[in-house]
Formats: sequence, C-alpha cells, structure tokens
Amino acid sequence: MKKLRTKIVDELLYYNIERWSKVYFNTFCKSDSVDNNMAECFNAWILATRQKTIVTMLEEIRVKMMNRIGQLRQFVNTWITDFSPMAMKVLEENTEKSMKYNIFWNGEYGFEVKQGSGASEVKHLMDINRKTCTCRAWMLKGIPCAHAVAALHYKNLEPMNYISHWYNNATYIKTYSYFP
Repeated sequence: MKKLRTKIVDELLYYNIERWSKVYFNTFCKSDSVDNNMAECFNAWILATRQKTIVTMLEEIRVKMMNRIGQLRQFVNTWITDFSPMAMKVLEENTEKSMKYNIFWNGEYGFEVKQGSGASEVKHLMDINRKTCTCRAWMLKGIPCAHAVAALHYKNLEPMNYISHWYNNATYIKTYSYFP
C-alpha cells in the first residue's frame, strides 16, 4: 500500500483496526460483517412516514414494527431444521468445499487441512474441541468452515452439532419474544 501512496497506511491506521480488519474481529458475536447498513435500511423503510407530523409518524412506525416483528416470529415456522436457512446454506456450501481437502489428524482433536498442491497449496490448522481454525471463519461466523467440516466428517461427527446457538430457532424465537 505504501507504493500506491505514502500516507495511505498512516491514514488507514488512524481508524481502529479492530473495526475494519477481520484479523482483529472479536469472535464472540459470530459475525464477520464489516459494515452495518441497519440505519440506512431503517431510514429508507420509514421514508414516506418521516414527512408526517411527529405523533402520526411515531404511530405509523410502531405499527410497521409490530407487523415486522410478527412476520419474523412466523418466519421460524418455515425452517426445515433447528437452524436458520442462512446457516444451513453456509454449512452446505462448506460441505461441498470440504470434499476437496486432504486431512491430517494428530490423534487428538487437532487437524491440518490442506487444499491444492505445490505452489498453490494452502494449509489450515483446526481444533474441534476449541472450535478454532486458522482461517477464522468458524470462529467469526459460528458455522463450521469447510476445513472444520472436513475434519468433523473425518471423525464421523455431525457438523450441524457444531453450529453456534445464535443460529438456533430457540434463540431466534427468544430474540423476538421480548416484544409485545
């Protein structure tokens, strides 16, 4: 980056690195998203309502929110498994990718997972007990990465049992049960 512009690195490092670099993301929240467009989406959602008087605006937002929460409560009834469709889609994609990997087991819970060969070979270390992988995807998302899926299949373990509780239907329902 310094070759592009001398001050670009200094300007970038001015911002908290934990906010924009996945290497430093906190793994507790189970989200690998760098941006948050929630405020922009909400403002677009209430755009027509914002032109009205304050009481009318607040009443229309309340009704919109009440309907939205009802829809989200009903959404869980469409799930085929105990986990969200998005989590299952990610797990399915990771399962497909995992079939191309070579697995080396240390006899305990650690694995070295290799993909590719020669100069394009990439290695990742993962630990089933700690639910960690050097690619960090499992730790950030809470859904077993392709390397973890390969290792779990090697040990005849079900990858769905290693999805974070944040994607479980009980957690989803609990999230929307606080609203009347």
